[in-house]
Amino acid sequence: MHFYVLQNFIPLMLAEQKRKQSVITRKDIAERAGVSISVVSRALNNSGYVDAEKKRKILQIAKELDYHPNPVAMSLTSQRTKQILFYCRELENAFNIEMYEGMLEAANKRDYMVVVHGKLDFSSIRNTMVDGLILPNEGVAELYLQDIGKNYHLPVVTASYGGFYSFTKSIPMIECDLWKGTLTALQYLWDRGHHRIAMISPYNLQDKNSRIIAWTEFMKYELGEDLEQYFFGVDRQSLPDDDRVLAFPEERGKESLYIQETFFEKGMLAAKLFSEQNSDATAVLGFNDEIALGFCKEIRRLGYEIPGDLSVMGIDDVYSRRYPDLLLTSLELNPRAIGEKCVEVLLNVIDGNKVKYVTHMPVKGPEGDSVRNLRP
Repeated sequence: MHFYVLQNFIPLMLAEQKRKQSVITRKDIAERAGVSISVVSRALNNSGYVDAEKKRKILQIAKELDYHPNPVAMSLTSQRTKQILFYCRELENAFNIEMYEGMLEAANKRDYMVVVHGKLDFSSIRNTMVDGLILPNEGVAELYLQDIGKNYHLPVVTASYGGFYSFTKSIPMIECDLWKGTLTALQYLWDRGHHRIAMISPYNLQDKNSRIIAWTEFMKYELGEDLEQYFFGVDRQSLPDDDRVLAFPEERGKESLYIQETFFEKGMLAAKLFSEQNSDATAVLGFNDEIALGFCKEIRRLGYEIPGDLSVMGIDDVYSRRYPDLLLTSLELNPRAIGEKCVEVLLNVIDGNKVKYVTHMPVKGPEGDSVRNLRP
């Protein structure tokens, strides 16, 4: 038995020894290229000046030798972990998923990894070995600064959507101005004859989210005192005891009343509210595409035709907005590009480069076929 184990172990040990002996280092590349190790490092790290022909030769030799840098050694040398933290509690959200995919793509180009953290306790971030932090929106950024951010010196950037927040510390922002974007969406509906435009939201009417503020400002003159009747906020605080509305017994148990719904489910709940109130709105603007799609599913089940009986519009332009035979009309934010830009700016901060306090991202006009033109 012992002889059998030894007989199998010795070849493995010899193979491991051979592997260690065959590990390619920057010194090997330098000897093959006839240059110093520091020149090889500059060429491989794409930092500092290296003659173009020498750089091409070094990269070619590294490829031929199948050179792979040791990440532990690199982190010890550079004092960097090559990791970025994306603080996100709702990665199942389609918008955040696309944003995260953009981060991965941009980070990979610089040999960085993006890890996700979603715990409620910000202080646990201190125990995470990362070079920088990306926050999903200005609301989370404000909470972060109120907690550990004011005294914790970690490079940070945040995505921003035009929310009305005031920071005690400057954080570079990648901003899509959703206040203006929402006004564009509302004007799009107004120009097509929709003057009673309801809004469905995962938050209540008093929330300082830019989308809610824009809808309120645009519609208050048309709806006047009836404004609140056209706002369907599926928020736990605003609907504390309405079992009839919040329960979906056919899909989830009664205990789901105390579970955080997805945006899609909140849209379904909003549709029930809309139908039970027998709203006379001709169009509905969703807080985002997911909530609008959930609304579409349930409102169709309740007998409404889209866009025949009711026009529905979202904000996001996520890849999944076709459901199932309807292309949701939506305002395009391009979350993937937002994620890429967040990484780009953060890495500049980490490198000590100057960056703009606000980097503006474009918001493109609505496209889709879920809005009916009421004008003759």
